[in-house]
Amino acid sequence: MENISITKVDSSNNLSFVLPLNKKILRESFPSPVDNRVIINIRSPTWWLSLILFLISVAVGFQLGLIFLCTIRQCLTNDSNTSNINQKNFISVSSINMPRVSEKKQLILIAVMTSKDFLTTRAPTVMRTWAKKVPGDVIFFSSEGSETNDSNINLVSLPSVTDKYPPQKKSFLMMKYIYDHYLNKFEWFMRVDDDVYIRTDNLEKLLRSIDNRKPYYIGQPGLGTKEKYGKLALGENENFCMGGPGIILSREILSRFVPHIKKCLKNFYTPHEDVELGRCVHNYANTSCTWTYEMQHILYNHPNKTEGYKARNLVSTDILRAVSLHSIKDIRVFTRVHNFALQRRIIELEQRNMLLRRQINIYNKIINIQNQLKLQKQKLSKFLHKTKNKQLKIQLNQFYKLLTMSDQQIAEQMMAIYNNTHGLFNIENNQQTILDQQIWNVLHEYFNHSILSSNDATFHSLYEKIQSIFNTNNIYSKKISQDKNQPGIYTLFTGSQYSANTESPVRSIDPAYKQSFDEVVRTYMEEINKISRNMGRFVEYKKTLYGYYKYKPRFGINYILHLHVIYRKYMGKKMSIPVRKHVYAVQRFHPLYFRELSSSYSSAILSPFGADSSNSISQVMTNSYRTIILPTPSIPIHLIVPVSGRLPTLKRLFINFDRVVMYSNDSDLLNVHLYMILMETAEDSGERMSTIANYIKKFIKKYKISRIHLIEVKNGNFTRSYACSYGASRFNDTDLLFFIDVDMVFTRDLFPRIRHHTIFNKQVYYPTVFSQYDPQYWELPKMLSNLTSFHIRNDIGHWRQYGFGMLGIYKADLAQIGSWNVEISGWGKEDVDLYDKLVRSPTLNVFRTTDNSLMHIFHTKQCSLTLRDDQMTMCKGTKSTALGSQHILVRHVQKLIELNKF
Repeated sequence: MENISITKVDSSNNLSFVLPLNKKILRESFPSPVDNRVIINIRSPTWWLSLILFLISVAVGFQLGLIFLCTIRQCLTNDSNTSNINQKNFISVSSINMPRVSEKKQLILIAVMTSKDFLTTRAPTVMRTWAKKVPGDVIFFSSEGSETNDSNINLVSLPSVTDKYPPQKKSFLMMKYIYDHYLNKFEWFMRVDDDVYIRTDNLEKLLRSIDNRKPYYIGQPGLGTKEKYGKLALGENENFCMGGPGIILSREILSRFVPHIKKCLKNFYTPHEDVELGRCVHNYANTSCTWTYEMQHILYNHPNKTEGYKARNLVSTDILRAVSLHSIKDIRVFTRVHNFALQRRIIELEQRNMLLRRQINIYNKIINIQNQLKLQKQKLSKFLHKTKNKQLKIQLNQFYKLLTMSDQQIAEQMMAIYNNTHGLFNIENNQQTILDQQIWNVLHEYFNHSILSSNDATFHSLYEKIQSIFNTNNIYSKKISQDKNQPGIYTLFTGSQYSANTESPVRSIDPAYKQSFDEVVRTYMEEINKISRNMGRFVEYKKTLYGYYKYKPRFGINYILHLHVIYRKYMGKKMSIPVRKHVYAVQRFHPLYFRELSSSYSSAILSPFGADSSNSISQVMTNSYRTIILPTPSIPIHLIVPVSGRLPTLKRLFINFDRVVMYSNDSDLLNVHLYMILMETAEDSGERMSTIANYIKKFIKKYKISRIHLIEVKNGNFTRSYACSYGASRFNDTDLLFFIDVDMVFTRDLFPRIRHHTIFNKQVYYPTVFSQYDPQYWELPKMLSNLTSFHIRNDIGHWRQYGFGMLGIYKADLAQIGSWNVEISGWGKEDVDLYDKLVRSPTLNVFRTTDNSLMHIFHTKQCSLTLRDDQMTMCKGTKSTALGSQHILVRHVQKLIELNKF
């Protein structure tokens, strides 16, 4: 081994030493030349070996430097190329509204996939509804060449992408665009379709509770339908997030799989875009869709799709707790869901406002009492120093101790008083209320027995002040006791509700009350489960067994509910136990608000053709105090009456029309016409069609009546649906029609109601008429001799809630829903069928109310044996309800018993 001698000379001590060095490894580094001098003595003739090693080291270092410089240059070149590509892409979409995103990092970017066909319908609807409240930004992605004139829509037109289904390329290139432009500007990213409604408040709550730094691929997990299960080439423990209700991605997930998106585009196994997106995420981000049962409720996919959101009542747990609602393809239903979400948000804010005001009120009163007590303690302390009576001092010391009770106890008592604002139930059983009265009861008894015997005027003054303080507190107990003593009847309800005062003795709960019950139960279950979940248990609602409610118009509704629930414990020892639970609740009414309607809105309501129509029945002038309706010519009303036989009944109708309409000089009645749609009768007892026609013609000729018209239908026997349809076909689209039966009588008040409640292309009028019972069970002779008014009493008739034969509608609206079903022959069912069509109509409202200007005169009803089963059931039901009220029938049976005839 060759040795190189290195002599190190220390500047302070002049020391030197010699170290042997190996050719391969230098065991000591050279010292800095600043403080030391190094002298190398080459003692070996092989010094050229060291020189060679030095030259090799320099060459290796030079090569490493070149490699480093090339790497840097390549990075710079790639950045430059990417910049050029982005510049080209920017040029290709320069005509489109480019997304405007702030510099500050935001919570979420929602990417909405749409197409050219929906840029003028769904996209503006999204921007007008939920997009305004997104805690971030919303961008629409469409096919190449897509354009929009709406400046509020951030639109990206993806090059070489079409609207052809499935949208695999559109979805993947959308992810690539987001990755290139917005990766570091948002914490979360969401991919949705344009038929999804987002509950932005619920979305923000969800995302704020999750760590966005972790790789999350959030959605409703799927493995495919029954037909596709096992055919999607999914590996073991591999799933995908279903694209319909939306997919949420964290920034970490996006950064992992998007750089490999070209590989994913070249390796599709199925035509399903969401399946392939899930495969790409699984392969390159090593993450699967969230395996959680909750996701089917958070990202909600209604089984009935758009039809499911047309329900009258949208209050359900799934809709209220959901982040996204899929799918709503009708923009009118979309807007309705948005209005419902706003309504729920208003309710939540009002509830929060009420609780805050309640707390403020509580603590204001607590602070006031504490301040008053401190003031009285000071006065009482001075009084104690002045008095020389030892016995009185002892009594005053006891009183002083009472005034110095802890503030927390006062606060608890105040809370107990304030929380029981309504006095629903037995206040005497409320322990908190007993504690609340304790202070004043002790003071009152003490003053009555001890201190009031004193004649000291100062002390009496002090007592009155203290009494006033506690009277402020005690006034709540007085109000509660007064409220408790007020008369009030609780109504019992079960699955079917019994009532002796209605037409049907056993009937279901009224829809308005049922909706209210369901809301109370849902809110109660949510509140108790907020606490139960933290303790490893869950309370599941099964049904309401029975309950009581009391309605107070000024305050709200009081409830006593008896619920059947299942107590489920899933932590520790698991168990499920059925439990019956009593719930006491109050549903407070919102205070009344009044606002003045604009003139255009008033015109739209008052006019049957809308605010912009030239055929408006009235002009509206408004000022800041009142609305003035200016009279204009009335709209003609065409009464359509199907007739078959029953000549005496027809004569009564003519007399009614002659006295009410023809003899009147009222200008509103000059445009009322009566059309008789005559068909041959199928009954042997009825008059023939020719007999009826001759009578009508003679009546018109004799009295020279120009507003009664005869239309003869000679095609077969009488069918009400065909007669109504045939009669309606004779009129123009803008004609106002009112279908009425021959056994009805009316007053002049009917016609302004028809005009007011029937609105062209908006509303139809279904009056609820008063129907007579069988006259043999009640005595009221000649009640119809004066047709200017009717006698309406519970013992002579009833309101026919399930009768739909009378209808006010415009001809165009009738044609829009398909008119009458002429295939229904005979009597019954045709009016119910038409009513169902109108209720389901998306553009027409059904206005239904009791009308005391119409009365159905009793007549015996014969149910033909040729009727179908459903028609026969309806006929017999109508026949039985027309006999009499329960009270009258009971009285009739009692008479028969007395006469030994029963």
